[in-house]
Amino acid sequence: MNSPDTQAKIWHHFQNELPDSFKDAKPRLDYLLKAISHKKKLTSPKVLNIGAGDGYFETTAQRLNMRIYSLDPDEATVRRLTAKKIQAFEGCMQTMPFDNAWFDFVVASEVLEHLDATQFKQGLNEVVRVLAPNGWFVGTVPYKEDMRLNRVICPDCGKQFHRWGHERTFDRSTLRSELTPYFKKIMLKRRAFATLRHCGLTMMAKNLVRLVLGPFGAPLASPNLFFTAQK
Repeated sequence: MNSPDTQAKIWHHFQNELPDSFKDAKPRLDYLLKAISHKKKLTSPKVLNIGAGDGYFETTAQRLNMRIYSLDPDEATVRRLTAKKIQAFEGCMQTMPFDNAWFDFVVASEVLEHLDATQFKQGLNEVVRVLAPNGWFVGTVPYKEDMRLNRVICPDCGKQFHRWGHERTFDRSTLRSELTPYFKKIMLKRRAFATLRHCGLTMMAKNLVRLVLGPFGAPLASPNLFFTAQK
């Protein structure tokens, strides 16, 4: 298991030193924003995004007239978002600095796999607490990730760790069983997230294969589990 300090260093590195590592997340985040738009009942819903990455979700949500809030454990990321007039807060999913029933949507995309079993339960309790009645929890996790393939070792100290700080893996049955005690309506869907626009023929062909194979959970597609869960 990665320590909280190790997790913090991993997040800080990618979000501040390698922001381009998040560019492939745009199709996934656009899909989540579209899902929120389809479910929203208010013109300008309150949306909390947990885990800011490079801030693409937040800036796009602003343009879509959503009242966007961001929660991230990295101080530098929070400062960068705040400078863009986004309401960003430093903290983690397990102890959120928000009032009860404050949000219409809570988003956690590629976040839950970073939590151990105790943190996961604490985080879901907090999601339920900050969601308004009938509010929605929306997000994604990697589908059936083989954790061994992303284990690396520090050549200096010999410590082994997951390169992105993942703690666990999910399939449809395990994620549904984890969400069921907290939410009344749950939908799970396997899919890959890729774009066919603005890319060369080779990349377009690869992305098309991923999009076709994703709903079947084929490892070649690097699929995700998309979920929505209503309070």
